[in-house]
Amino acid sequence: MELSLGIGLVFAGAAIAAALGFSGSAIGMGHAGQAAAGVLGEKPNLFGKMLLMQALPGSQGIYGLVGAFLILNFSGILGGDGSVVIDTATGLQYLMAGLPIGIAGYFSGMFQGIVAASGISMIAKDETNMGRAIVLSVMVETWAIFGVLISFILLISIGN
Repeated sequence: MELSLGIGLVFAGAAIAAALGFSGSAIGMGHAGQAAAGVLGEKPNLFGKMLLMQALPGSQGIYGLVGAFLILNFSGILGGDGSVVIDTATGLQYLMAGLPIGIAGYFSGMFQGIVAASGISMIAKDETNMGRAIVLSVMVETWAIFGVLISFILLISIGN
């Protein structure tokens, strides 16, 4: 495969989708994990509930991974025979397709972690708040799902 600017832009789009999703999840899980560690010091029996709340912001990283895979697959780079040729304009379209999931994944992962940390405080006070804490946290994730959807729509709109 000869490296051209178009192919470089496709790789940049895939890298943005993955790296921003991973970063948002890492930040969000860090917030939730910090809150969970504080609760578990006093209530170790809540470990399962704390683990679930900490895991919720991790989904944005999965979305970023899927976004990167889709960009590489739709462009023909992944699984191709190495003879794919992508012009600069098309490569720029693939780069732009990576932005919605990357940016939405970064911010929703980060803020979902903050909401999950607050939910952890609710659960620590009253375990029956588990359902409410999950619903509040999942509401933030809606925006990451919309980011995946827009990225997918952009990808199927690219004409080679």
